[in-house]
Formats: sequence, structure tokens, C-alpha cells
Amino acid sequence: MAAATDAATGDATTATTTVLVGVDYSEHSYHALEEAARLAAARFPPGAAEVVAVHARRPLAPAFVAIGAVAAVMSVEAAEQRAVEKLIGEKAGQLSAQYKVEVKVEVKDGEAKRVLCDAVGEHGAGLLVVGSHGYGPVLRALLGSVSDHCCRHASCPVMVVKMP
Repeated sequence: MAAATDAATGDATTATTTVLVGVDYSEHSYHALEEAARLAAARFPPGAAEVVAVHARRPLAPAFVAIGAVAAVMSVEAAEQRAVEKLIGEKAGQLSAQYKVEVKVEVKDGEAKRVLCDAVGEHGAGLLVVGSHGYGPVLRALLGSVSDHCCRHASCPVMVVKMP
């Protein structure tokens, strides 16, 4: 949090710190979201921090689906995405009430690692929080790691939260 002076009035102002959190359907990401809300509430005075939960929505209708089934698959995937987004919103509301810190939810299209790093810049985030699935080196190499990518490419500090 940085104190500044309003140029027009000369009054002291307080900047809001944004804590950005990558969330998906996993318990790992919900744990990271809770840790971010807890940290924001403990570290900053009321109103001086906001938590922004960013969910990267994957593209609908994979390329391997037969043309005749595309509409059905897209409908099922769209319903699944809405359900995930609803769960994330509910969790954000619970944490906001529990920790008395504003928790917003944003849904963006794209690959999670890129969406999160871009969102850091868009929000001027002071911290990016991501969950860790705890994959070993082989699975991490095969599947990729959002947390590894963010640690290397985000323009702010990154906190990786592991499940207890």
C-alpha cells in the first residue's frame, strides 16, 4: 500500500493494493483464494486491498469432435463453465464476508498462464497468488505448470500456495 497526495486537492490518499488469484475448479485454487483473502485482511487496513479471482475459461468444442456433435458438445461445455463460474462466485462471496475484504471474480478466455500474467499488468497487481497441484517433475514437464510460468513471467511477486 502506498500513500500519495491527490494533485487537485492536496489531500492524502491511499492506493488500493490488488491481490490477484488464479482460480479454476480445483480445491488447490480455492485454498489459494482463501489464503489470498486471509493475507489481504491481515496485511492491509479495511478498504486498502482487493482480491481479484481470475478464472481462465478454456475454448469450447475441442477440434477432435465430429462436426455433427459440435453443438451438443458446446452446449454441455458451456453449462459446465457456467457451473464452475457460479461455484467460484459463491466461494468469493463467502470469503469476502468471512475476511471482510472485497473479493471480485473475473472470467477471461484463454490459457491460464497467459491470462494470469496479462491480468497482473491490467490490474497493476501487487501480488499474484496461485495454487499448486503438487505435480512432480515428470507430470509438470508433460502438462506444463501455470505456477512455474507465472513465477518466471509475472511482473509482480508470486506466491505459490500448497495444500496443507
